[in-house]
Amino acid sequence: MPKTGTAALILLLGWEVLSAQTATITGSDPDYKGLTIRFSIAGHPFMERPSFSETVVCDDRGAFHIELEPDSGVMVRLRSGIIDAGLYVEPGKHYEVILPKYRELAYSDRLSPYFEPLKVPLKVSGDPMEVNNQIYRFDSLFSSLNEQVVLARKTGRDLPLDSITRWLASRFKSGPCPWFDAYRRYKAGILVLNNGRTGLESISRDYLGPSVREDHPAFLELFGAMFRDFLVFYDRTPEGRGIRYHINRTHNLDSLRSIIVRHPAVWNDTLADLILLQELPILFYRGDFHKEAILILLDSMESDPVTPRYALYARQLRDKLSSLVVGHPPPGFSLAGADGKVYSPGDFKGKYTYLLFCTPDHYGCMMEYPFLSSYQMKHSAYLEVVSIMVADKKEQVDEFMERNGYQWKALWYGGQDGILTDYLVRAFPVAYLIGPDGNLVLSPAPLPSDGFEQQFFRIMRSRGEI
Repeated sequence: MPKTGTAALILLLGWEVLSAQTATITGSDPDYKGLTIRFSIAGHPFMERPSFSETVVCDDRGAFHIELEPDSGVMVRLRSGIIDAGLYVEPGKHYEVILPKYRELAYSDRLSPYFEPLKVPLKVSGDPMEVNNQIYRFDSLFSSLNEQVVLARKTGRDLPLDSITRWLASRFKSGPCPWFDAYRRYKAGILVLNNGRTGLESISRDYLGPSVREDHPAFLELFGAMFRDFLVFYDRTPEGRGIRYHINRTHNLDSLRSIIVRHPAVWNDTLADLILLQELPILFYRGDFHKEAILILLDSMESDPVTPRYALYARQLRDKLSSLVVGHPPPGFSLAGADGKVYSPGDFKGKYTYLLFCTPDHYGCMMEYPFLSSYQMKHSAYLEVVSIMVADKKEQVDEFMERNGYQWKALWYGGQDGILTDYLVRAFPVAYLIGPDGNLVLSPAPLPSDGFEQQFFRIMRSRGEI
């Protein structure tokens, strides 16, 4: 018995060592001198919630070095400027990357809610058969073929798709990296889908399956294209009828699952739940689905998940969606003000908070600033005026406030990635009203020039506060 126990302990320790081997990534390019690169590993299939995130600053030679401990092969994203580069990383390996040409993120891109970074694969120095170099070659061929397939579909031309996919497969032999083999299969599925001549059932069986791999970016790309707006369109069919009813009325997760798995392209409850995780947040922002109903369904998915990790995904989505629903706390932030202090929503509890997203130079925003100044002077006993201002540098915000003599709390947005997305800021200005208890009262709130003050007083009167 002791020998068996010792052997088991050695095997266990050996497994822990193997599963946590350090991988290193290095690179050097003079164009990156002094620039920051953010490294991340996705932690959620449908929202920006990395399981790993670290930022490094390149030295005077434009060089960097970073270490991480992936449990298995994983795609690491490198973000700098408008570039969002992908690198496949395995435990215990070293990668010397060839950085793409740096392209700065323009101020106009920062302001645009529709900006998408330029996604590119990374090459590495050394062996041309290394998997990242093969991904780079494959993506170049795939992009060209996919453009031809999409164009042919638009113009009604026939393409010998079987020959195209066989030719693409012949250029890359199956090898010691199953992740890359799966990558090529999912990408081939995208070609077949974009050709528009094959049903979802066949694509799901031949390319997407046989297992759900939401940790694989190419799986998610094919899955997303296949099942976009699936719930809305399937509800219009005899087999799918009842989806809208069960979302809005019964909130019955089991009934929804049973309807979804009737579709021949959905092989099991795991795939059905992945469809729900993708589609429910989209339906949340449609006018014909009830927000509270969708939050209840996500609660049910957390309580009764098909697999433990889906409970985490459901909770994170529910928390994000509920963060802009009246009666719930707004998304958190930690942003610096002109006084050098860092402020969060909790710092303003005890008063109402009028939160305005704006810029120092937007004409529509400038029309609102005299009102904000008036609120600060007249209502400061029970209303905190806070602006989150978008500018290239914090100094621009501080100088703007000082030059105009404004006294409300102006915070610079640049201290926190994703805050504009969290608050659904698609144009400027946008406002919210937060109650003394820290929960949203108006989401969104009227702008000052649209009668906010009158509505604010009506709310206070209805609560017996004035």
